[in-house]
Amino acid sequence: MDRDFYVGYIPKMPPTLGKWVARVAAGLVIAGLGVGAILILDQPRFADSRFEYGIVREYSGVVEEWPYPILRTRDASFLLVATGKHGLSDQVKRLQGKSVSLRGTLIERGRDHMLEVVPETLRPIAPVGGSKVDEQRTLATVTLRGEIVDSKCYLGVMNPGNGKVHRDCAARCISGGAPPAFVAYDATGESRVLLLVGADGRQLNREVLSFVAEPLEISGELVRSGWNLVLKAEPAQFRRDTGIKSPS
Repeated sequence: MDRDFYVGYIPKMPPTLGKWVARVAAGLVIAGLGVGAILILDQPRFADSRFEYGIVREYSGVVEEWPYPILRTRDASFLLVATGKHGLSDQVKRLQGKSVSLRGTLIERGRDHMLEVVPETLRPIAPVGGSKVDEQRTLATVTLRGEIVDSKCYLGVMNPGNGKVHRDCAARCISGGAPPAFVAYDATGESRVLLLVGADGRQLNREVLSFVAEPLEISGELVRSGWNLVLKAEPAQFRRDTGIKSPS
């Protein structure tokens, strides 16, 4: 009789067979851990961004309506959005150049900043010293490659906030009024967030939905408005470019 013969209902496995099964099991566990470690190390790092969820602070400054709602303070510039997947354009109408106070939650990524404004906290106040509306300055006519994102998620609410995996969410945010942005980058991988408007300066939301998360080449006029860079271009002239990889 073969002493290594084993049936599952027998309480104890024969020693020789038991050692072999233990070695195989240990090998499979080690191999699984190794594959997991390789997959983790191969993942791209999350962007240096943050959303201070649950932390609300007081802010004051001057409102700009163009290209999208912005709060200028003494030393910073904040895009303004409402809670959820909504913009703030309706709430800042007729407040161009006015000093206001508000309560909001900080969203930021690198040099770009945004505030998610607490509903019904935006109110006019006496002029704030040191804050002013900045003049627009045309820099150049450019052709850039990159991807259209919704600025709210890309700057920190979601991570990652770009690419095909984020397309549906980005389309809903932009259609709800969140400022669309064009993340342009060069051959070295350096990227910059440009607020995207039409060639006539109009806000673009639903007009760009079919281009969200697509690799694009866009030609237009690059404008500096305070600390923000704005790309004025027409959606009808956007060109899809399958040779572009998604920016990080």
